Amino acid sequence: MDKRKVIFDCDIGCDDAVALIALLLNDDIDIMAITCVKGNIQVDDVAKNALKVLKLCNKDIPVYKGCNTPIVRDMLKGRDYNTLMQRIRMKIEDEEILIHERSFRLPLPEKKTEEMHAVSYLVDTLRHAKEKIDICAVGPLTNLGMAIRLDPDIIDNIGTIYIMGGGLYIGNRTPLAEANFYDDPEAAEIVLTSGARCLICPIEACEEAVTYTPEDLEEIKNTDNAIADFIYDELHGYIDRCNILFKNNIDNCCVYDFAAVAPLIDESVITDKRNEVVHVDISGGMADGQMVVDRRGMFEKKNPVQVIYHMDKEKVHRILIDELNNH
Repeated sequence: MDKRKVIFDCDIGCDDAVALIALLLNDDIDIMAITCVKGNIQVDDVAKNALKVLKLCNKDIPVYKGCNTPIVRDMLKGRDYNTLMQRIRMKIEDEEILIHERSFRLPLPEKKTEEMHAVSYLVDTLRHAKEKIDICAVGPLTNLGMAIRLDPDIIDNIGTIYIMGGGLYIGNRTPLAEANFYDDPEAAEIVLTSGARCLICPIEACEEAVTYTPEDLEEIKNTDNAIADFIYDELHGYIDRCNILFKNNIDNCCVYDFAAVAPLIDESVITDKRNEVVHVDISGGMADGQMVVDRRGMFEKKNPVQVIYHMDKEKVHRILIDELNNH
């Protein structure tokens, strides 16, 4: 059976890394390229982290640096102050604490990023594709939004865009907006209304399926290999940083981006998905970046997307454990 061709678009923090590793370890998936976008961290740091994960997994895949600013969001100075934005960084005794660290504690390989810009790569590759290519988009949708703006016809060669983004009822960057959509709401609106086949994994489905307890983390560690050790250490560090930033006292974490790629690996992990008309608020006001789902059925469903409402936690968890055990 031919492998499914996938482009992985990311802003690689620890949850992106778990998502990428799950795809890299899967024998039925061919990752054609990793495209990098600014989200959790700057795009140069994203690219370096991607290269480090590839070396850890002994894979040779091209990495492209993409957009380091949103399409237009940062042109409106002070836009952040119109929302109740969650703190995602702070300084303690001159040490900067970020929700996702800038650099994974892994050796940097000699391999470099490609010269071509990620948006150019997306347009060129999708324009000339001879078969459908899936896209896993687990960061802000800037690269993909720009590519679709440059050439809307590329959506004809996209299989499914697997998106981690949005919230059904709540946000995590603001009371209403999830971080990826908040960081570039215009890009999210472009992608979700483009007519491309999109499968959205919102934060509620993520938290249901990939909230990792201490027992879950121990099971990962007990698979006993270098990749598992990396995941275990990164997720523990993530918990520690969240406790500092949000003044919590928790011992678990949600590995959001892994939930978005699990359906690509095994669609049966989804227990409830619905065709919805979805928009993203770009007003610059209190709801800036909110995913707006019209569930009333009053209007024609033009360019609907699929939204995941519920997932099977055990099935999702087994995907990663089985891959680590088989590695």
